[in-house]
Formats: sequence, structure tokens, C-alpha cells
Amino acid sequence: MRARFFLPVFVAAAAAALPTAGGQVVTYTFGSTGSPTSSANFSATHVTVSTFTGSTGSPGTGGTTPLYTAGSGGSYFGASGWTGSAPGNNYFEFTLTPANGYTLQITSLIFGYRATATGPTAFALRSSANGYGSNLASGTLTNDAAWYSSGSQSITLSGLNTATTFRLYGSGASGGSGTWRVDDVSLAGAVTAVPEPSTYAALLGAGVLAVRIWRRRRERFASKC
Repeated sequence: MRARFFLPVFVAAAAAALPTAGGQVVTYTFGSTGSPTSSANFSATHVTVSTFTGSTGSPGTGGTTPLYTAGSGGSYFGASGWTGSAPGNNYFEFTLTPANGYTLQITSLIFGYRATATGPTAFALRSSANGYGSNLASGTLTNDAAWYSSGSQSITLSGLNTATTFRLYGSGASGGSGTWRVDDVSLAGAVTAVPEPSTYAALLGAGVLAVRIWRRRRERFASKC
């Protein structure tokens, strides 16, 4: 029984050597009414985040009451100039940098938005991980000057161990002065610690020992039969 129990215990120990923290990675709500800010109001442990910027645009003062389901209210970040085909030439952006010894995984995006009648009709999220060459998430925007939630957008991006910039593009506006405001921009995922080489060596040694013990006990059992 001890030999049979040893291997599962070893597997559990190996998993414990690779701790993962899942949940929200970064959230931007852009401050309260009268105090707009482009700094993140939340970031996960072991991740450094930049301010929220864009090729154009700035944070602006919004209302005190959330204007869409689950909205925070307060300020927002807005810009104009969303004409052109997808993904467009204008974008909002921010950068995430995992600490040394950690990797970052991104699993979803959600944000609130308001697009005017001549504003953008589509969005796309891309990253510097592949030179902004393909969409991580994309969808349509309702441009009737009301506030909406994008809903949770699924993303598959993992193994990030250096600074990675995310760009939220907009496109399809019928006029250059059409605006797009965003609020409560949030990425979810996980931050994972990468074991030191010495940890791998210790786990390998423990694995070899476990196999030897299991083989010896199996041979002893076989010799008694």
C-alpha cells in the first residue's frame, strides 16, 4: 500500500511546486467623476501594468451612476478617429509585464463601451506577442450613443514572460469625429511561478527514487508469490 501511495504523493508535490494564481489580471475603471485617471485600479500580484493610453484620446469625466449592467460609473476613456476597415488604425493600449520567474496567461476580456452614431461598429484585441498580426478577440459594437457591455470575450494566450502590449482596435466608423468611449476594461487569466532549475532537479531526483522503491517492492511481492 505504501508503494502505491508514494507516486500520487510525488505527483501532488510536483504540482505544488508550480503555484498558479488565477482571476483578474488588470482592471481599468478610469477613476471617479471629476477625477479621471488612466492608471489601473487593480493589478494581479507579480504583474506590473502601464497606464491606459491610445494613439489618440484621453480619460474623460463621466456620470456617477453606471449606465450599463455591472458598470462602475465615474470616468471613462474616449477617442475619435475610428474610420477604416478592421482592425483599424486607431487603438487603445496598455502593457503588462510579469515579474522575473513568472509567466502570464490571458483567458478573457470584458469592457463597457459607448459608440456614437458615426462611431466604430467593430472592435478587435491584438497583442505585441505576435506583432499585432492577428485577433485575440473581436466583435461588433452598437453605435447608438448608449452604454453597453462587451460581454466576456474568450482569449487563448499563454507563456508570456516579458512585457506584452495589448491594443484594443476600433473600426468601421462612418465619420472621423465619431467617438468611442470605454470603461471597466478588464483582462482575466493566471500568473504562474516558474520553478528554478534546482527545483526541477529535486523533482527529478524524487521521481527516480519513487520508481526505484516501487520496482523493489514489486519484485519482493513477486518473489513471495
